[in-house]
Amino acid sequence: MRNPLRSEAEAFRFLLVVIAGAVIIAIAAYIDIWVGVAAAVLVVAGVCAWILGGPKPPPQVLVSGTPGATHRVLLVAKPGTSGVRGRLGDGATEVVVVVPALASTVEALTGAVDDRRADAEQTAGALADELGGDGIRVRGEVGADDPLLAIADALRTFGADEIVLVDADDSFVADARERFALPVSRL
Repeated sequence: MRNPLRSEAEAFRFLLVVIAGAVIIAIAAYIDIWVGVAAAVLVVAGVCAWILGGPKPPPQVLVSGTPGATHRVLLVAKPGTSGVRGRLGDGATEVVVVVPALASTVEALTGAVDDRRADAEQTAGALADELGGDGIRVRGEVGADDPLLAIADALRTFGADEIVLVDADDSFVADARERFALPVSRL
């Protein structure tokens, strides 16, 4: 869905469309009440079609702002993951390991997520220890229970050049590629 309020210019354009639609409805209602109702239905349908049917803007391509010898990788893994050192590759110089605290719906609703956070923290620490060394700076973090939200949160504090998803399914990889304007790969 297209957000008509992404910028000040789009918000102003949306306001003009709403005002024009209200004027059309008022004039049509002045002519006849049923003409006003028909005009209201058409105006609302037109605005909805404009909001829902607008083309998606292409994802913005980001250029790395890191120094030439630095390659920052955001590694996203599920709780219980191990053995990623040999699969990560040699190019990374800084790695942040994010492990989402995956909780079931019942656990999330009742607030009983402590065990899931502990599992995620243990996995993040183990992966950070496994990947550390050889001049690679590694930090482990526990992320939100929604993996895409966990990635977004980590990107706010860590300027990654690449996102690496460990043992992710095809639909999640596609969602991550659509949402983030960084190279997304899978181990």
